[in-house]
Amino acid sequence: MSSKVAILGGGVGGLSAAHELIERGFAVSVFERNSVFGGKARSLYVPNSGTGGRTDLPGEHGFRFFPAFYKHLPDTLTRIPFAGNVSVFNNLVHATRIEVAQAGKPPLMLTGRLPQSMEDWLLAFQELFGGIGVPDNEVLFFADRLLTLLTSCPERRVKEYEQIPWWTFVAANSHSARYQTLLAKGLTRSLVAVRAQEGSTRTAGYILLQLIFGILTWGGFDRLLSGPTSEVWLSPWTQYLSQKGVQFQSDSTVKAFKTNAGVITGVTIERAGQQTDITADFYIAALPVEIMTGLVTDEMKALSPSLAMIRLRPVRVRNFSLLSAKSFPVIFSTSSHRKRLQRRAF
Repeated sequence: MSSKVAILGGGVGGLSAAHELIERGFAVSVFERNSVFGGKARSLYVPNSGTGGRTDLPGEHGFRFFPAFYKHLPDTLTRIPFAGNVSVFNNLVHATRIEVAQAGKPPLMLTGRLPQSMEDWLLAFQELFGGIGVPDNEVLFFADRLLTLLTSCPERRVKEYEQIPWWTFVAANSHSARYQTLLAKGLTRSLVAVRAQEGSTRTAGYILLQLIFGILTWGGFDRLLSGPTSEVWLSPWTQYLSQKGVQFQSDSTVKAFKTNAGVITGVTIERAGQQTDITADFYIAALPVEIMTGLVTDEMKALSPSLAMIRLRPVRVRNFSLLSAKSFPVIFSTSSHRKRLQRRAF
């Protein structure tokens, strides 16, 4: 008999977990508080915006950014069938230009890949020598910071750079306003979706380096979906998982975890104002961290002290940030031989 897994949260994290597990023979159920799945990545259609028989226009707040260095997500996309006997991966289109918007000023236009034409090369030279309003000495200082990261060992990246805010590492306070806006704030908000004063140097710096490497190689800087996220990715995904046997439960809000003898014994779910308890062999919490923070009880922290980590610092979630509101991936096992509530990354 297949082990039962209850996945709490139907965003990208929860759907990814469901995909991997259903293909490995588990019996999977996904519980989502919204009426549709996809979490913050889903398209939000503007009511009454469609005219002439057209569908309403989609608003895209979430996941539209597929850098060349991503490996795991593209692999998942290749395993989602799409119309025309292709996969969702075929809906990714390489970007050839990067436009950086500036308040009160014309946007900066950058090439998104290794120059492949005379026009690309002219644009690249304009980027390098046309000037972006940052003094040359500050550009050189920033380049030196990147080279420092590039030549640092993995141990230093984890033990030191994880503890240093990007703002501090690039010495933003001691440089010009233009330096702060474009190189300290702009890059982190646009590329990593975190505040420069709070995001770690390890996160901001090494993602930036990988994006730069994408431009300098044939991989390219970025890939974009060829249509609304829900239509060309999320809906085909949930349809495929349903066909594989995943049970989807929408309008289901997680209210509490139930524990006994050191394991999770159930989860209380609210639907249409009624609360019921569900049980499974394993539970995966793929919930936004600000939601998970309110569900972790003192008893759960006592059983697994590592769970207390999510309450050590205030949770800051802003509308512009997808990554700061990422799902909290935790697996809870109810296996009888376990003495303590188990937590491990999925």
